[in-house]
Amino acid sequence: MEAGTVGGSAVGRETPEPEPSPPRPRVRAARLLGTAILSWTLFVSVFWILTGRHWWWRPMELMPPPVFLVVPLLLLLLTPLARTARLRLAAATLCCGLLGLPLVGLNVHALPGVGGVPDAPPEAVRVFSWNTEYWTDGDDPDEFYAYLRAQRADVYLLQEHVSWDLDAHRPIPADHVGELREHFPGFHVVAVGELLTLSRYPIDDWRGLDSWPHLSDPAIGMPPDGRFPDYYRYKVLRTDLRIDGRVTTFYNVHIPVQLDISMNPFSSRFVTFMRAQEVRRQATYRALEEDLDDNRLPVVVAGDLNGTSAMGEVRRLGERLRDALHASDELYPVSWPTALPGMWRLDRAFTGESVTVHDYRMVDSGGMSDHRAQALTLSFDTE
Repeated sequence: MEAGTVGGSAVGRETPEPEPSPPRPRVRAARLLGTAILSWTLFVSVFWILTGRHWWWRPMELMPPPVFLVVPLLLLLLTPLARTARLRLAAATLCCGLLGLPLVGLNVHALPGVGGVPDAPPEAVRVFSWNTEYWTDGDDPDEFYAYLRAQRADVYLLQEHVSWDLDAHRPIPADHVGELREHFPGFHVVAVGELLTLSRYPIDDWRGLDSWPHLSDPAIGMPPDGRFPDYYRYKVLRTDLRIDGRVTTFYNVHIPVQLDISMNPFSSRFVTFMRAQEVRRQATYRALEEDLDDNRLPVVVAGDLNGTSAMGEVRRLGERLRDALHASDELYPVSWPTALPGMWRLDRAFTGESVTVHDYRMVDSGGMSDHRAQALTLSFDTE
């Protein structure tokens, strides 16, 4: 018998441990899916905290808002791969989806049996709000004015009443007030900066809201070259209209865009522009909110807000006023862009408590702008 053996069995030798088997595919799927759900939940939570607060977060806010619904739905479709963990992961995915749902901007009033607005009375006011994309630059002026007349509106809130120097990349003042008076006899016209309001009703008072006193950093928020200062200074045009003996305020708004997609995103120029635009955006909102605080008249706010339902400033304005979306029959109306499948509702309209919206819809711009227009039918509560 050999040393170290008893009864033919080895003594003093350790039995090698079997190598751990790799995780089964379903276990790996559950882990990956759980990580994806947790990561998306953390992202949406951070989004809620940071939106509308920091210039460096702006690129994240430019995602199409439906992404906040599509991602949880895709994750939910994958949960059956987790087998035994599928119910827990499905519940987590649903919670994640509910967290992001308010950011999507869906119009629940368009669902059957949910919505419903009163019919417009005969004296209802038709409002047309449109970012014209540099007025008639590149368009046939006759076609442009024919398009405006075809809307048969009582009040026109028009943005980008301006030309654009493509080479110098800067705005150029435009003056088409005389032309409008010819095309719209009997209408009243006021303009400041790039904003123009055209009204069938008498104008009781009007002024541009000065954003410069609200600039948090005037060193970067002022005009970059000193030219056409009113383009940067006035992004809200307030017009008080006397409608059937009662005065109502219309705010024609164009919030500065967050960034310039034509710039190299890795350049210092891109970052400098984005920081300056954030200062201008916040100043414009502060000027509007301050004026709203002091205004006791019925109010209508409409224009190109360059903001989605996911952005903090837009939601803040929606807490103060009522979004006209409830009067639309579209589940997710979009206004930009027109050349591609639209994914963003950048153009928006809000009203005060004493204003009733009977109809709200997006209108095709006939190829003359990259924005669809907004058409509203309004009435005002009697005192």
